[in-house]
Amino acid sequence: MKRRLITVSLLSACALLLPASRAAAQGQTGRITGTITSTESNQPIQGVRVTLLGTQLTVTSNPQGKYTIAGIAPGNYRIRASAIGYTPVIVDSIPVAAGQTASADIALKHQTVELERVVTVGYGTLTKRDVTGAIGQVSGDQIKAVPTTNAIDAIKGKVPGVDIVATGYKPGEGVRVRIRGTRSLTASNDPLYVLDGIPMAGGIGDLSPADIESIEVLKDASATAIYGSRGANGVVLITSRRGQAGNTRVTYDTYAGAQDVTRKIDVFGPEEYANYKREAYRTSGLYKCAGVVSQSICPEGDAVTFYSEELAALKNGTFTDWQDLITRQGSLVEHRLGVQGGNDRAQYSVSGELQKQIGVVMSQGFDRKQMRVSIEGQAKDRFRIGGSALYVRSTQAVGRDNGLFDEAQSDSPLSVPYDSAGNIVFKPTPDAQRDNPLSDINNWQNDNLRNRIFGTMFATVNLLPGLDYRVNFGPDMTFNRNGIFIGAQTQSKQGAGNQSEMREQRTFDYTLDNLVTYKRQFGTAHKIDATALYSIEKQNFEEQWARGDNLPSESFKYFNLGAAAQVNGISSQTRDWALQSYMARLNYTLLDRYLLTLTSRIDGSSRLAEGNKFASFPSIAVGWRVLDEATNQRFGPVNNLKVRASYGTTGNTSVDPYQTLDQLNRTVYSFGGTGAFGYAPNTLANPNLKWEKTATFDAGVDFGVMDGRISGTLDYYRANTTDLLMNRSIPYSLGYQSITQNIGATRNSGIELALSAIALDGWHGIRWSNDITWTKNKNEIVSLAGGATSDLGNLWFVGSPINGGGNNVWRDYVFNGIWQTSEAAQAAVYGRRPGEIKIVDVNNDQKFNDADKVILGNSYPKWTGSYSTRVDYKFLDFGAQAITRQGFTIRNDVERGNTLAGRYNGVKVDFWTPDNPSNTAPRPDKNTESPFFSDARGYEDGSFVKIRNITVGATVPERYLTRVGAQSLRLYVTAQDPFLFTDTKVIDPEAATGKVIPAYRTLLIGGNFGF
Repeated sequence: MKRRLITVSLLSACALLLPASRAAAQGQTGRITGTITSTESNQPIQGVRVTLLGTQLTVTSNPQGKYTIAGIAPGNYRIRASAIGYTPVIVDSIPVAAGQTASADIALKHQTVELERVVTVGYGTLTKRDVTGAIGQVSGDQIKAVPTTNAIDAIKGKVPGVDIVATGYKPGEGVRVRIRGTRSLTASNDPLYVLDGIPMAGGIGDLSPADIESIEVLKDASATAIYGSRGANGVVLITSRRGQAGNTRVTYDTYAGAQDVTRKIDVFGPEEYANYKREAYRTSGLYKCAGVVSQSICPEGDAVTFYSEELAALKNGTFTDWQDLITRQGSLVEHRLGVQGGNDRAQYSVSGELQKQIGVVMSQGFDRKQMRVSIEGQAKDRFRIGGSALYVRSTQAVGRDNGLFDEAQSDSPLSVPYDSAGNIVFKPTPDAQRDNPLSDINNWQNDNLRNRIFGTMFATVNLLPGLDYRVNFGPDMTFNRNGIFIGAQTQSKQGAGNQSEMREQRTFDYTLDNLVTYKRQFGTAHKIDATALYSIEKQNFEEQWARGDNLPSESFKYFNLGAAAQVNGISSQTRDWALQSYMARLNYTLLDRYLLTLTSRIDGSSRLAEGNKFASFPSIAVGWRVLDEATNQRFGPVNNLKVRASYGTTGNTSVDPYQTLDQLNRTVYSFGGTGAFGYAPNTLANPNLKWEKTATFDAGVDFGVMDGRISGTLDYYRANTTDLLMNRSIPYSLGYQSITQNIGATRNSGIELALSAIALDGWHGIRWSNDITWTKNKNEIVSLAGGATSDLGNLWFVGSPINGGGNNVWRDYVFNGIWQTSEAAQAAVYGRRPGEIKIVDVNNDQKFNDADKVILGNSYPKWTGSYSTRVDYKFLDFGAQAITRQGFTIRNDVERGNTLAGRYNGVKVDFWTPDNPSNTAPRPDKNTESPFFSDARGYEDGSFVKIRNITVGATVPERYLTRVGAQSLRLYVTAQDPFLFTDTKVIDPEAATGKVIPAYRTLLIGGNFGF
């Protein structure tokens, strides 16, 4: 009892002393208080983070903008105030005295360049300041600013490390996209496209740019690992426009314009062609005057050299520019109507679009119709549902495709396309290999019909504060039909019957995601954002094909194939594959400046055999916002600085779904002297196939200078791909030609820079902004099958870039000019004579053979870049963009295919003659349609600069619109691809070769109306 009384007495004494001790401590410290307001509105700002630099003391301003930091020992201090959307401010030399309150009011300025925008990161969003991965973002306004028929083409030149090039210039033509180079030798190198969280199995080409809210490009392993094997080549996330609460808003967007060929192949003109053909006959000893080969021009020599039709043209002066004859002024028209609206409980968006393009080459065109509906709403306080549906129907007519332009380049200009009655002459000359390209235009059809339905559906329920469950479902169904009809009067059939083909393809793909997310802030020090996922994706593909020859009526085109005199080539196939995935991701922020992202995904693919189906793909990323560090001072004009690094792995299984199984093919064999059907092995199974994996390291810096007037990112990356999926040749004695195995490795590395600068902001009402991107990428093969250093069949060489996937490595002879008359003896050693092509004898063995071939270059540019500028003045705006690709080699198929035999026309060259010792092109020779080593002349530096677009617009002030009930109106004029600067002779170096549909420039007039 006595002990208990003593204990109670001591506790009571301590309790009495505590207030006195606290009062004594407070008497020895001071505090800082103040109000934080906006410089623009002078209104208080809530939620501003105020840090006493050099200590761990941090507070947040209240709704009145007031803050108080207490318990400060006497002395001079500095405080830092920061808030999302505002430029941080540091206040120096604040004296704090014991028992006193120092006052420090702060005014924050809204940032000129928005550094805190929301970024989609895959299965969620983050503010840009919290992102640790390499992600590029393009807003919907930037995409919509430049009219384009392809949504992904709208971000061309806007994100460093994203290489987008045209694959051709037919109406409706797509583009090739590579994110940070090429990795795989044989598997796909295309990125994954994701719309509103659902992978787009049919690609992004059907999506209207006007329906896009933003596009994010995930480039490093930290950002892409969340998609596992699907993200091996980068990920393009598309967020669609959705309805907004408020009054119903109607928008109408339209543009129309003309398209003209940018440049044509410079072929021999009529007189030039005549002289070139005469020279070809002289070389072969056939052009004779008075019975001897002569350099003169005489009727008897011309009679042997030219067809009668050509002689008539020379006499009458009737010539034909075949390239001009098959081209025309194209056009492009688009109309889009959209309706958006809703209230606090539900929002909707409906849009429809019509687009029609008439190609610059006759018989080519593209037509697309689409409708999109989006709706979402709050069903209960904790339950939200929504979905969208996109329907697209497009038709593309390509006719004879690139072959038509090849025909026009080759036909004799000394011929006429029509007879005296105005009918098309099928054979302008008696040459069996040449025909009138106009006949091909009328009698050669190649039509593509595409129907696509893509949907997204979701439901979200809030289980607990910060804890949400979401389910996504996305079906994607595509139907393609390709019909080909080749009439008798075409270059292919040469009057001998007709040919028809029909190919139908159906693809059905669906994705089902189950997501759990948890977000929570623990005081002012800790913040987490966690995501867990279970996902399945399944795809079914079906194809049928048939061909019929000699239909009874050419009016059937590619229908009624059963009526053909011969039906052959009937085939069909189906393929299925599935992917099962588990994923977890944690974003953790410490003290609002230390960032950590951990991701792990496990994918199981049906394409691989048991034991190898599943693989895990982890990643880690860290970031540090340097200027938020309490001990750091502001670095001069630098107001934002974040360093980040990441490392992770992704995978690839882009092989045929049944590559791990033995396969049989139907075949015909002799049985008793007659043909019999049977089945024979076709594919050698490899049950040991496993994932092709890529490990990527990335280090980057995000920075802002002069209150955000200058901002940018700088990244270095290195990606190593191992266990490449590739075909290895095996002995024929095994009954097979090759087997797919995991062999070899590649490496990708590079540097990326994105820089934005606002040169003027409000000076006399002018705002001038500029953006620059620069990328240097290097890819190389590190190892091949069996330790080999080369694979000549595939043009794969260790230490060289990857040949394939739309890129090329060129290995050929080295062009060394033309053998001159003075070099006749030396030429004879090699079996050549003056006037022929001279190449380099690399190994000096006095023989020209395959050992003299070397790697001449490749189609990968050493660097790419872009420059964009925009000027706004009152209601006027001006914008322009230029892109460039530098330091790559292209093969000019027009130059290398120039036979110089007098039979075909070709690109105009300065050819060799005894009187004109040219050193660039050989002497024409009728007897040599394929000059020795002619391919060596076809390689050129493809470097170019292209002005991609120039736009001038005017936004009508709102005060002039209210009387007609309109809310907004912008009118503009846009020139697309108006100028090209290059030394190459090909039509367009972006498309890489010469024998293609020509590139074109476009002039559009458009308007955006809002009601």
